[in-house]
Amino acid sequence: MTGDGTPGSIAADPLAPVLRGLHDEVRRRFPARERDLTGARRVYLNNAGGTLVAEDSVLAMERAARHANAQDGEVTPGERATAEIHARARAAAADLLGAPSPDEISFHLSTTHALFNLSFAFRDLLGAGDNLIVTRLDHAANVTPWESLWGRDRGLEVRQCGVRRDGTLDLAHLERLVDRRTRLIAVTSASNGLGTVVPVETVVRIARRHGDPEAPATSRRRGPRAARGRGAPWRGALVVVDAVHHVCHAPVDVRTIGCDFLAFSGYKLFGPMLGVLWGRRRWLDVLRPYRAEANADVTPVKFEQGTPNHAALAGLTGAIEYLADLGGRVRTAATSAPPAASPDLGGLARTLDGRHPPGPRRLLGWAMTAVQHHERALSRLLLAGLGALRADGVRLHGIADPARAAERDPTFLIEVEGRTQEEVKRRLWEVGRIEVPSGNYDSLAVYRHLRSRRTVRASFAHYDGEDTALHFLRALGAVVRTADARRR
Repeated sequence: MTGDGTPGSIAADPLAPVLRGLHDEVRRRFPARERDLTGARRVYLNNAGGTLVAEDSVLAMERAARHANAQDGEVTPGERATAEIHARARAAAADLLGAPSPDEISFHLSTTHALFNLSFAFRDLLGAGDNLIVTRLDHAANVTPWESLWGRDRGLEVRQCGVRRDGTLDLAHLERLVDRRTRLIAVTSASNGLGTVVPVETVVRIARRHGDPEAPATSRRRGPRAARGRGAPWRGALVVVDAVHHVCHAPVDVRTIGCDFLAFSGYKLFGPMLGVLWGRRRWLDVLRPYRAEANADVTPVKFEQGTPNHAALAGLTGAIEYLADLGGRVRTAATSAPPAASPDLGGLARTLDGRHPPGPRRLLGWAMTAVQHHERALSRLLLAGLGALRADGVRLHGIADPARAAERDPTFLIEVEGRTQEEVKRRLWEVGRIEVPSGNYDSLAVYRHLRSRRTVRASFAHYDGEDTALHFLRALGAVVRTADARRR
């Protein structure tokens, strides 16, 4: 309990009250927050399946769809403006990820598409005797490409890293799996099933036990003989990160993480259906993806098949610009607050401003740190509330201790004793107009690990607050009481 008597109050994190003070404005930027496509009122709690789209992204997509050329170019104003859509999207994505260069960013239909493209692009560099590692915490997008293309099709050993009982990645198991022929580790930055945040920096250190991978210096080998090669010549393992679930919840900086490739989706970052892939330039240059002959054989466009979706690229830029604008507002509010109001803000401001030069990266750092603080405190409130319902038959999978809220994102996988998944989903809608998904959430490894088909996932975003959390807990309590009455 905190001083105001609320379990896990949002006031516990320095930037949480700042973002809460901007909540009315934030919510106005998401026109679908309260009403769906049909106009029906709802409380949307399927943010892990896809966040709501920021108005800035919607307007950018509309403008591009109305006015962009089909092709870019360098002569006419329309051609140049269309080319600028591509350039701005690469720059915005690079700013968000802290990438060294926009030329390390490529665009795909989805993250699943991006990771299949990436997996295929290793066709000249992996061979007999090599092994890869995936985890039981990952979305299928970062498991299936490696298991299907390299395990089933090419016969490489694909090892699976296990999950501990508390829903965290078993790092000790990972250490045992890595050997001198481990070429690549595919890992999530946060589970879209359990909400668990993975310490990817630790995964990278484990991957580097046998060396720091260096891209081959020679040009790419080609043809079937290369596919039958004896494996890659580098030491240590590359790390491929699926950041889809985490990128909307916290700062993500590829240089700090130390990974080699990272992917995320625009529609889980308040924007359009679009996949984004970042990779180290020296590796992107030597990889050989599927490429239509007309596409230039240069990084990054060689990874992009066909004509880009200009509206989607513009929408991604709009979503990231929304976050930068939010960061500016958070920074202004935080730095103008009286020092006595929150002594921690001054030091935090110096840290955030010192990490990046003035510009979009600094503002994005402010935005995502504020989001992280707000959602961490929101998670404490929800974990405390779910813990209070445990005796009534509510089971939470994964990290349940409010004191460990920093180890998870605000995504909660629950079961209600005596209720099927569809029954809980329907009752949450009937009782509270709460919209949650059904199925396996494409988190097949987690689903199989739990061996349960009764799970229901409720996932929150930065536009949700204590009001949303308490509404969900009250509705869930009503569902539990109904289940109790039915059992009696």
